[in-house]
Amino acid sequence: MKSNVTLKLKKLFSQHAFRPLTVTTLAFVPLSALAQSLPASLYAPGATDLPSTIQQTIVTNPEVNAAWANFSATGSDARGARGNYLPSIDVRAGVGRQDQQNDGRGSYNSDFAELTLTQMVFDGFATRSEVERLDRARLIAYFQLLGASEEITLEAFRAYVDVLRHRELVRLAQDNYREHQRVFSQIEERTISGAGRGVDLEQISGRLALAESNLMTEASNLHDVTARFQRIVGTLPAQNMLPAPSLANELPEDVSQAVEMAFQGNPEFHAAIENIAVQRAELEGARAAYMPRLDIQGRTGTNNQDDAIAGRRDEHSIQLVASMNLYRGGSDQAAFNAASTRIEQAENQRETACTNVRQTTQIAYNDTQRLNEQLSYLNEHRQSIDRVRGAYQQQFDIGQRTLLDVLDSENEFFEASRAYSNAQFDLTLAQARTLAAMGQLMHTLQVTRDDIPSLSELGYEDMADSIRMACGVEGPRGFTLDDFTRGISAQQNDMPQSAYSESENVVMAAPVEAAVTQMSAPKPAQGLYVQVASLSAIERAEALSNQLSNQLTDGARVLAAAGNFRVQVGPFESFDDAKSLQSELQGFGYADAFITRG
Repeated sequence: MKSNVTLKLKKLFSQHAFRPLTVTTLAFVPLSALAQSLPASLYAPGATDLPSTIQQTIVTNPEVNAAWANFSATGSDARGARGNYLPSIDVRAGVGRQDQQNDGRGSYNSDFAELTLTQMVFDGFATRSEVERLDRARLIAYFQLLGASEEITLEAFRAYVDVLRHRELVRLAQDNYREHQRVFSQIEERTISGAGRGVDLEQISGRLALAESNLMTEASNLHDVTARFQRIVGTLPAQNMLPAPSLANELPEDVSQAVEMAFQGNPEFHAAIENIAVQRAELEGARAAYMPRLDIQGRTGTNNQDDAIAGRRDEHSIQLVASMNLYRGGSDQAAFNAASTRIEQAENQRETACTNVRQTTQIAYNDTQRLNEQLSYLNEHRQSIDRVRGAYQQQFDIGQRTLLDVLDSENEFFEASRAYSNAQFDLTLAQARTLAAMGQLMHTLQVTRDDIPSLSELGYEDMADSIRMACGVEGPRGFTLDDFTRGISAQQNDMPQSAYSESENVVMAAPVEAAVTQMSAPKPAQGLYVQVASLSAIERAEALSNQLSNQLTDGARVLAAAGNFRVQVGPFESFDDAKSLQSELQGFGYADAFITRG
């Protein structure tokens, strides 16, 4: 059983065997967003994708390189400790003058040379403990290197996604600004011709200024994430950045499996476990001070005393030397007590690392489930508001809606589009956070450093113990909307009131009527279209457009705007023609079709 677990864990940490990554682009990102017009100071010419960006980062990032230097240094430390098993060879030589009393000869010249070999036989297992300690310290440095690489991979992933996110938000702000400009031009023409009111022009002027402010805010955010991207990756983001790959298929089926895999693969958790072994080896090394030491010493040399009675004398010896310290002022006992306490410290640090890994994994995994469900609600809200704003614009053109209604619907659609886009990027980032907590993000993206060895190359065999040291996988489970809405109905009013309920009046909003009331004599309008649907995937939009083109005599088109794809039929020269097609489409089952300007 232990060998099977060890083999499984080695595969988790392997840097050379990768699973194939299913790369699917985010459907909501239009291709035009990948090469949008940006100030030249915010991008570098060319194109890039996420894996190549991360590959560049883990090779050049100074934090990863510092961790690699530390790992390399600990290897030298371990080799230095093993040198104590080998003999020590020393040579000594000297020349000078000597003087012996009572020989009546005075001072005379002397010289000597000797070669000494010392071989440790027993040192109380101090060398063995030191080798064990430094080998474990090297493993800690190895896991710290993996942890730094995973962390920088996640940071580079976040930086890449944030640049894509804020480029998309800038595009949405540009669309919002463009719509406000269009309404401003329409109101300005009405006001100049005398058909409009001056207060409407003031109102749209203020909303246009707000749209400009929103655009500048998004542009500033894009600048900030671009600077962060440059700090992490080392270069400016490319002008054309491919969408991040989907990681949904790489996640385990439930949060318990995710936590178990995190205990198996998280480098920080394994580093904390190895730290316990380091402190235990330190304790064994402290015991050596209470034991005798045995060495074999061999010596050969010559000693020349000119003018002395002895003259030149050659000496050769080999002997077994025993030594033992009897008293060192209590230093040995203090070192032993400190080593014992550090074991307790390391065990508590392991528990902290275990609970941190469990919490990080549970939160990240729950975010993937929550955002995945939330996206459908956000998309439904966005598409509903898109239909409402089209109906409001149509009703405003014939005098049934105020300008405030139109502007409010535009602003709500802008906020709904932002929320949907942010949720899309947050979902991708939550998937990456989950894989990083499991120690699998680099492995999934198929990026690595060639100079990082595998655990088998380090001769590591004790990872099975890591699973038994885990702090448990039980924790809060995931949830769905049904868990919080079960038993709640529109007629039920027995829910606990909040602290603000008594001082606030409840205002019920009237339902929005999106349909246009029949007019006796509508005014002719130019460039009218009937919008059938607003879809998030261009493939579905094109399929619907082709279907409508085959069913109708009028042509259909797909218009990309605000992160979705609108299927529209037209254009029509008169309102009556557009209204006729709207009725025909409603007969086909497209009850939400409405008339809009091109």
